[in-house]
Amino acid sequence: MMDVKVDKTQRIIEGRAVVYNSMSNELRTSSGDKFREIIQPGALTDSLANNDILAYKEHNPAMLLGRKSAGTLMLEDRNDGLYVRINVPDTSYGQDTLVSAERGDLKGFSFGFNSPKTKSYSRSGEKIREISSLNLREVSIVSNPAYNETTLSVVRSEDFVEETKEETERSVVIAEALKKITDMMEKKDDIKDDSKEYEYRFKFISLTHK
Repeated sequence: MMDVKVDKTQRIIEGRAVVYNSMSNELRTSSGDKFREIIQPGALTDSLANNDILAYKEHNPAMLLGRKSAGTLMLEDRNDGLYVRINVPDTSYGQDTLVSAERGDLKGFSFGFNSPKTKSYSRSGEKIREISSLNLREVSIVSNPAYNETTLSVVRSEDFVEETKEETERSVVIAEALKKITDMMEKKDDIKDDSKEYEYRFKFISLTHK
């Protein structure tokens, strides 16, 4: 675990906001779909070159802590992830942020993005999304990180989880095949319970996504 570092005298908060090649905890879209996520090295290259990235407290635009163009948010892309350094403003919420971070109440970083380029597959029954490119908009210091290995949390909405055309077509094929399997299994006398049916479905999905 890489903890958030706080210097109240200099009003600095720093840490790692994005980690590469690390599996997230279970995430959900707004529709309830479950997945885990891996960010690949190089995913932020374009965003860091072209975007005026902002820093917030808990993803709240009313609590702006810094921004790239003002020099109050510094970002460094390393081999293992994106490191951030925020020069916290001398405001009431800025002071509250410093105190909460020093106490350990705010213990991680998060990021908000859109337009990811993804590849999805199944591993041990879980849906995995590998992101090779994304449009980073903001980083935030937060209370509830979603990655155990780092100080990272993630903001999601259904719009942020965009599938490639190839992935969508594959999903349609799988759905059609699953329906055929279900219809076939309903006619088989040797399948007596739902758990066995689930086992067959699970095996099919796993094999299809390899």
